Amino acid sequence: MKLRSFMIFSALSFGGFALMSWQSQQLPYPIPQEATQGKQVWQNYNCISCHALFGNGGYNGDDLTHIINKRSSLELINFFVKPPVMRPNHKRPHPQLSQAEAEKLVQYFKFLDKIPTLGWPPKARKSGESI
Repeated sequence: MKLRSFMIFSALSFGGFALMSWQSQQLPYPIPQEATQGKQVWQNYNCISCHALFGNGGYNGDDLTHIINKRSSLELINFFVKPPVMRPNHKRPHPQLSQAEAEKLVQYFKFLDKIPTLGWPPKARKSGESI
């Protein structure tokens, strides 16, 4: 009796999981063409080696998941087209992008900003600061 109940429960669980997986693949979640092109720029310049998205990536630079809330599009484009001189402790200079590449990258950041992260990545706290 216990084995039969376990087998029925397992089959129903597996069936439910398979149905939810199939259904989630059918959901329309269009990624704009500009965001896809911006992601390609992000990958071509290996930005992940220094910067992070959603807390994953390099730690030399900032997490850029919500950078569009901190800087305007024009500021970001100007930064990417004419990058400032970096501090001497950086291993490599910030790459200079073309105007078109910078605009595509900013579109990618705008797309990332729309993804609900529920407060992730957490903000850094100072030592001794309460949670």
